[in-house]
Amino acid sequence: MKKIISVLLCALIFISALTACADNKGTSESSAATRDSAAESKPKEPKLHTLTIRTEKKIDEISAVFLNTSNGKTADVKMKKNGGDENNNIFSCEADVNLYNMVSVKYGEKSSMDVAFNSFVSGWNLEDDLLLPYVAGKNPVYDPKLETKVLKFDGRDKLVYIWKPKDYDKNADEKYPVIYMFDGQSIFTIGKDKGMDNDAVCWNVAEHVESMMEATGNKAIVVGIENNDFYRWDELVPDLGEINTKDKPEGAKEEDLSKKRGSDFAKFVCDTVMPYVNENYNVYTDPQHTALAGASLGGLETFYTVLSYPDRFGTGGVMSATLDMYAEKEWNEFLKDKMNMENAPFLYFYAGKYNGDNGDASQDIYNKLIENGYAKDKLVFSKYESGDHMIDYWRSIYPEFLEAVYTHNVTGLEYAVPVKYKDTSDPLKQALEDLDINPDDIVPGYIYYDNSETKWDEVYAYWWGGMAFNSFTGEPYYFAEWPGFKMEQVDNTDIYRVKAPWGNTGIIFDSGVTDREVAEGKDAFQTTDLKYNNDLIGKVYKIDMSERPKADPGAMKSKRRYSAGKWSDYSPEK
Repeated sequence: MKKIISVLLCALIFISALTACADNKGTSESSAATRDSAAESKPKEPKLHTLTIRTEKKIDEISAVFLNTSNGKTADVKMKKNGGDENNNIFSCEADVNLYNMVSVKYGEKSSMDVAFNSFVSGWNLEDDLLLPYVAGKNPVYDPKLETKVLKFDGRDKLVYIWKPKDYDKNADEKYPVIYMFDGQSIFTIGKDKGMDNDAVCWNVAEHVESMMEATGNKAIVVGIENNDFYRWDELVPDLGEINTKDKPEGAKEEDLSKKRGSDFAKFVCDTVMPYVNENYNVYTDPQHTALAGASLGGLETFYTVLSYPDRFGTGGVMSATLDMYAEKEWNEFLKDKMNMENAPFLYFYAGKYNGDNGDASQDIYNKLIENGYAKDKLVFSKYESGDHMIDYWRSIYPEFLEAVYTHNVTGLEYAVPVKYKDTSDPLKQALEDLDINPDDIVPGYIYYDNSETKWDEVYAYWWGGMAFNSFTGEPYYFAEWPGFKMEQVDNTDIYRVKAPWGNTGIIFDSGVTDREVAEGKDAFQTTDLKYNNDLIGKVYKIDMSERPKADPGAMKSKRRYSAGKWSDYSPEK
């Protein structure tokens, strides 16, 4: 379910030389040694790692731009072409992972988004202007095979996805670590039209783990727990007391926001999901080999769960977490007995923008942990101030979390350094700066939907993430709760329109059925998640009906997605 209850507005010491080079493989990592003082900053020995980029054949030249997000230092290096085939080129260069933790690539007039740079990455595949994880030397295939199990929570079906490496051996003496993740419907690529929440955009977790296995020799099984229904806001919000409604929509009541079932959901994970996995797969069961991660509400639930069950989890990935769900009073009460735990889990925090990706709330909680005595060698914060509250960014940073799982360290970053964001309390001003636009430059226009074949009774448009302005009024925060804005019919035709958002976001066209109605069994239809930018203003989207819609694989079985379709120019004469 996608529902907005609060508008989410949507970088060591020295630089060493970089050397263009051949195709060395990342080295295997072992568990991190405890540091005497996390606050000490000591020069580290250079640790070179090969960056490998696979591109289309037409890309003949490419440069890498390395970045350290904690001090802002960068280095621009021309990459060496050193392989390929009739369809693709392979480029590589080396850099020091102790100096840089992110990288992007430049090719022609284009640049990719930043992705993690560390020794847990075998290679990145540049596909449709996105850097996706892959195993260098092999052809990337984004269609992992999953096993599923339906378990019960609160009397409802909860679908659990289990991914195993191709060489998984149920009888091997060496067992497999386990990485558990919330929002399991969004973390795996399974090809289009197979019913997952994000057919177009996902975390690519399976491919990340395969890349890590090749680069380091570490291995894992991944368990994704779906939270893709009307009850997500109940399941991923623990009961810590009174919900903070300060920044929520005017008139919002706690009972309308969440029933706060997250505490019981954490117990469900530990007492139902984990025993099933432990009994049916060849896995370690100790906390040192068990991790949990999630983003947004999943980050909130991860933070709560790993601190509540340190005997089960040794690492928590707290990404873009909705930690402002509770105010300081409730957090102080929850954390008061968590600061001096002997078995404190390692906490990897990640957040993007101050306002747009929960950077403000993540900063406050992280600094509170430092100030109140949480083990300093078990805290690291990856701050990426231009990151939005979107899956693309969580996918791009995921190798950092994998490094944290296996080493309790993130090369390029320091332990327990207090986080200080630039205070962008005026998110509108900050968004205008980030987008480099003047409100007077916003051009009004519509986006259109062709309902001639779908024949929905009503058509809605829903968008989320990033910053969206009303292209007619310039009004910021142009969002609506699911199912979105009702589109108006154009002159009694099958074409529907809505005032277009101005900005980069994600968009879904749907039949206007609420998630509560879906939970009650009412049929609903929608497109898959589509990427949106200003170039689409004035265009019309039409679903490709030759591909049948797929039912949601979880509890929302009456919701069906069409994964194929295209944008085209709109003309009233058509």
